[in-house]
Amino acid sequence: MRPEGLHAEPGSAPSRTPSLALRLALGFAVAFASTAVLVVGVQALLAERFGHLVTRMSLQGQAEDIFDGFVLDAEQRVVGVKLEPGEAVGFDDFFANLKYRVLDVEGRVVASSEPDRRSLLAGRSLAEQADFFGVVPYDGQDFFVGAWQRTVHGRPYVLQLARSDRFELLAREALTPAIVDTVLLLGTLSAVIFALAGALAIRSVLRPIRGVEAAARRVGGRNLAARLPEDHLPAEIRPLVQAFNGVLQRLERSFQEQERFIANAAHELKTPLALARARVEAGLDGEPDRDRLLHDLDAMGRQVQQLLQLAQVADPQAMRRGLVRPSDVAREVLDHLAFKADRSDVALHLQQAATEVEIEADAGALFVLLKNLVENAIDFSPPDSEVTVRLDERGLRVDDRGPGIAAEHRAQVFERFWRAPGQSRPGSGLGLALVREIAVAHGWAVSCGEAVGGGASFSLRWQP
Repeated sequence: MRPEGLHAEPGSAPSRTPSLALRLALGFAVAFASTAVLVVGVQALLAERFGHLVTRMSLQGQAEDIFDGFVLDAEQRVVGVKLEPGEAVGFDDFFANLKYRVLDVEGRVVASSEPDRRSLLAGRSLAEQADFFGVVPYDGQDFFVGAWQRTVHGRPYVLQLARSDRFELLAREALTPAIVDTVLLLGTLSAVIFALAGALAIRSVLRPIRGVEAAARRVGGRNLAARLPEDHLPAEIRPLVQAFNGVLQRLERSFQEQERFIANAAHELKTPLALARARVEAGLDGEPDRDRLLHDLDAMGRQVQQLLQLAQVADPQAMRRGLVRPSDVAREVLDHLAFKADRSDVALHLQQAATEVEIEADAGALFVLLKNLVENAIDFSPPDSEVTVRLDERGLRVDDRGPGIAAEHRAQVFERFWRAPGQSRPGSGLGLALVREIAVAHGWAVSCGEAVGGGASFSLRWQP
C-alpha cells in the first residue's frame, strides 16, 4: 500500500490495457460501422430479391386508379377510362413504356391507353390472366405485366397494366445518383452526430470517474477518513467505488483499533515496568520482594504472550486450518489446567454429545480460545465449585459457579484491556478479547450470559 496515494509510481511502465475512453470510442465506431453495413446490406437485399414485389405493388396501386376511372355507358358497360390529369400524363407521355388494356368477359379490349387494341397477354385465356404478374415480351420489349379482375354491375372485366423494364432502368438511372448523394450526405451527417454524441457520452461517463480518481489520490495513511464520491457514477462503477469505500472504512477502523491497542498496551505495561525498575533500583528486601517482582514479571510475560497471540490471529489467512475434533482439544485443555484447578479447589468436567463432531479450524487457535475461557472460569470460581465444558454439534459452552457478569457489562467483556469496575483480581483484560478475535477469524459467534444456577456462561457457536 502506498501511504500517500493510490497512483502509480513515477517512471513506472504504462499499462497496455486500453483506456475506458478508447474502449467506448471503439465500441461506438464498431456500432456505427455495423449499423451502416447492415442498412446497406438490407437495402441491397431488398432491391435484389424484392424488386419485382415492389414493382407489382406499384402497378397494383395504378390499377386501382384505373378501376376508379371506368367510364360506363347507358347499359352500365365499361366503354373507356377517364383518369385525372396527373394520372393520365404518364400514359400519354410514356405510351411506349406504360400501357393498360381493359378486357370484357369475351376477351375484347373495351378500353386502352393507346389506339392499339391488342391484348398485352395474347394467347392467355381470361381465367389464366386473373392475378397474373410476370415479364412478358411485347413488340420486342420486355414488360412487367400484371392483370387484375373486377366485376362491374355483374359483368367481369380484366385490367392489364404493363410497364417496360426500360422504364424501370430509366427511373433507376435518374434516381440512383440522387439516392447515392442523399445516402452519402445523411451518412456523413450521421457520422458527425454520432461522433459528437459519442464524445459527449464518453465525457459524461468519465467526468465522475476522474473525480473519483482525484479523490483516490488524496487518500493516504493520514486521512483514511476520506471517502470516494459515489454521486453521479454509472451504475456499473458505483459498486466498485462502494466496495473501495468499504475497504477504506475497514482500514480506518483497523488503524484506530491498532492505535488504541498500542496505547492500551503501553499503559498496561508502563506501570508494572516502572514498579519493577523502582524495586531493582531500591534493592530487594528479602524473599517477599523477590517473589513479588517475579510475580509482576510473570504477569507482564503473560501479557506480552497474549499480545503476540492477538497479533497472530489478526490475520485469518495465516491460520493453519484442518479437521479438528473439539473433544480432543477440550480434553487437552482440561489436562493442561488440571494443576491450576487443583490449587484453586475447582473441579473440571467435560460433557460431550454422543456423536463425535469434527470442525474445520486451527487446532492451536482453538486450544488458546478454550484455555482462556476455562482459565478465566477457574480464576472467578470459588473453592469447592466446578467448571463445566459442554460440547454438542453446534458449539461449546463453559459454565462456572462464580459471581457472574452483570447484564450491563456483558457487551464489554470481549473488549481489549477491559476490566469490570471494582475488579481486584490480577489480569490484563486480553484473554476474552483474544477469544473473540479467534472466533471472528473462524466465522464463529461467541457470547456471554448467565449459567444455570448462577455464575457466568460463555457460549461458542460454529454452526448457526
